[in-house]
Amino acid sequence: MRFLKRLLTSRRKRRRTAFGKNDSGATALEFAVLALPFFTLVLAILEAGLYHFVNRMFDNAVITASREIRTGQAHDSGFNADTFKTHICDNLPDFLCSMDRLVVDVDKVESFALAKSASESLYDKDGDLKEDSNYEDAGPGEIVVVNAIYKWPMITSVLDLNLADHGNERYLTSTMVFRNEPWN
Repeated sequence: MRFLKRLLTSRRKRRRTAFGKNDSGATALEFAVLALPFFTLVLAILEAGLYHFVNRMFDNAVITASREIRTGQAHDSGFNADTFKTHICDNLPDFLCSMDRLVVDVDKVESFALAKSASESLYDKDGDLKEDSNYEDAGPGEIVVVNAIYKWPMITSVLDLNLADHGNERYLTSTMVFRNEPWN
């Protein structure tokens, strides 16, 4: 009996000391605690990088489409707001551009000093984006202000990381001010 008692006591001791030294699940537990914040941060960094990449692509598409206005090709072809939006989307990958997310405003102004007020015409008095697109045809030598906004959906807005400007969207904005070439 004494032998059995000593054996059980020594087993209990070994278990207690072994339990204190056993750290085989610690790495899994630490990963579980840190994984969600880590992957959320990685997703936010990737989405911010994608946002800036797409913004540069959008700028280039607006520059290319605006060149048609500047050279008189848009005037000769009878562009309107929808045609201009189509030309912007033609310069972007198909999966990237949706016409209903794109708002354009093309205005002619009397001087470059008045371009700032024309660039604010996409917003109403409350600061909300107008959903209607506007296209004003301009002739040779006239000053034109082109504003284009694409409502880019943000995935991380679901995580409430505040990367989106308006609800779950971030507005990709491109503005160009130029004088048309003197075409005949």
